[in-house]
Amino acid sequence: MRIRQFAIALGALALATPQFASAHTELVSSTPAANSRVAGPTKIDLRFEEPIIGSTAHAEIAMTGMPGMADHKPTAVTGFTSKVSSDRKTVTLELARALSAGTYRVTWSAAGADSHRATGNFSFTVR
Repeated sequence: MRIRQFAIALGALALATPQFASAHTELVSSTPAANSRVAGPTKIDLRFEEPIIGSTAHAEIAMTGMPGMADHKPTAVTGFTSKVSSDRKTVTLELARALSAGTYRVTWSAAGADSHRATGNFSFTVR
């Protein structure tokens, strides 16, 4: 009998307790967009579905393909700065100069309100 009362009480407690979303932040869009072909961009925007913790935002840019070079090894793009928007949903990577023709991969990581780090990457081509 006590086990049944305990189970009922536990069930009632579970129903009365507020439920919190456990989803991690996700990248919802980028400029340039994934798999797009663009003219030499001078910035890259990463837009997230929810505000991120600015100190956790990190991004790397690598050139993964160059016209005329089939076996191009990934080369890090350096000299860019990153800035988190006032609503904390966009990270802008300001490039020192426009990207030259080739294929690029952006690898990112950031944490939202749940403080769990989410990661991802996407590629685009500069014509």
